Amino acid sequence: VEYEDYTSIRVADIPGLIEGAHNGIGLGYDFLRHIERTKLLIFVIDMAGIDGRDPVDDYRKLGEELKCYRDDLAHRPSLVVANKMDVETSAANLKRFRKATGLTPLAMSAENNEGVEALKEALYDWKRGRRHFGA
Repeated sequence: VEYEDYTSIRVADIPGLIEGAHNGIGLGYDFLRHIERTKLLIFVIDMAGIDGRDPVDDYRKLGEELKCYRDDLAHRPSLVVANKMDVETSAANLKRFRKATGLTPLAMSAENNEGVEALKEALYDWKRGRRHFGA
C-alpha cells in the first residue's frame, strides 16, 4: 500500500489458515512461516457467516492456530476487520462478535469498496506511530 507522502506498507494475504494448520494440516506450515515475519496481524473475518460459519468461532480458531504454532504470534499487535458488511446477516453477527470478543472491528465491504480507505488510514496511522493496536 503506497501513500501520497511515499510511505509504504507491505501487506501479505495469508488465505486458508485452517484448524490444525499448526500441525501441518493443509498448507499450515507454509502459511504460518510467512506470519512469523509480520509486525501487525490483520484478521479479516467473514461477518456474513457464509456457509454456516460463525465469525466468533472463526476468529477464535485463527488465534488458537497462531498460539499453537508459536505463542508470541498470538500477542502481536492486531487489527480485526469485519468483511462482507453488505450482506444482510452481517449486522447481527457483528453485534454478537463485539459482545463475545470485546473487540470493535473495522467494518468493510470489499465487494462494494466500502471501508477500504478507513483500513488504509488505520494502517498509515499505525505505521506512523499514531495508533496502537493491542493483541
